[in-house]
Amino acid sequence: MMGASGTGNGHVIDVFAVLFCLGTAWLLSRGIRSVGRFETVAVGIKVALVLLIIVLGVFHIDSSNYTPYFPFGTGAVWTGAATVFFAVFGYDAMSTAAEESIEGKKHLPKAIIYSLGIAMVLYVLATLVLTGMQKYTEISPTSGFSTAFEAVGMPSIANIIAIGAIVGIVTVVLTFMLGVTRVWFAMSRDGLLPEWFAKTHPVRKVPTRVTWIVGVGAAILAGVLPINTVAELTNIGILMAFIVVSVAVIVLRRTRPDEPREFRLPLMPVIPIIGIGFSIYLIWSLPWETWVRFVVWLIVGLFVYYFYSRTHSKLNAGTAETSTAI
Repeated sequence: MMGASGTGNGHVIDVFAVLFCLGTAWLLSRGIRSVGRFETVAVGIKVALVLLIIVLGVFHIDSSNYTPYFPFGTGAVWTGAATVFFAVFGYDAMSTAAEESIEGKKHLPKAIIYSLGIAMVLYVLATLVLTGMQKYTEISPTSGFSTAFEAVGMPSIANIIAIGAIVGIVTVVLTFMLGVTRVWFAMSRDGLLPEWFAKTHPVRKVPTRVTWIVGVGAAILAGVLPINTVAELTNIGILMAFIVVSVAVIVLRRTRPDEPREFRLPLMPVIPIIGIGFSIYLIWSLPWETWVRFVVWLIVGLFVYYFYSRTHSKLNAGTAETSTAI
């Protein structure tokens, strides 16, 4: 019950991960206001924890631990970045809550940029502290920060970090699940998927059907699959989505230049091209098994699109009506 199959001797299912996902689905089903209040408190705790790690850990840095700085070469750095790329997904997932936010078009772009910048600085500082406190060969792959502080004689801080890490995971899973349920809801509302999924709760006004389907599905995946397998599959999908969005920005600026836009993208089209380049490079760094899984998922998605979505799309129907009228 302590982990998915393949993660340890006798492990069959990660019961804690299953309950974790189901609990997250329950919280999302309570309504966006409840989610917002909880997320604000949880993120505050997480940021305070990261600052605690940086402030206390900096006094225990041994500069010799930074040698060699790239022990496995720069190629391994890219592989590592591609493996943990799912952590970046939370920032663009915020955009899926635009319809449920006040003045979303005005505030969300800034919120995404600010949160990404702050998190990047904290992430880099925290990892510099960790790799300075312990030699990379001694860092625990399951509880790196807690083990590092325990090693320097601060077990009480290690316990606080361990508890805070759980709070941090809650905010990540909550954001991911919020994003996928809202995308699913929007696709169903627009006819790309059966409209049954777009049904919202009469009081809380949230798509409870897709929320619980996603919660149960996530619980099954988290319970029976090793986290690396799930992370790699998630990463390649997100990176491909980033490539599609970056290409779409360039194309739409040329094909629909008069379309109303709430904010400007600086250095157009340099920024999208850079995004496409980095995304392709990160995808290239992922294992071949991930590519196979992605191709299978892509085929399933195309099958659904061509045999259902294309003929039921309300946008397609509107375009066809407009063409006929012209």
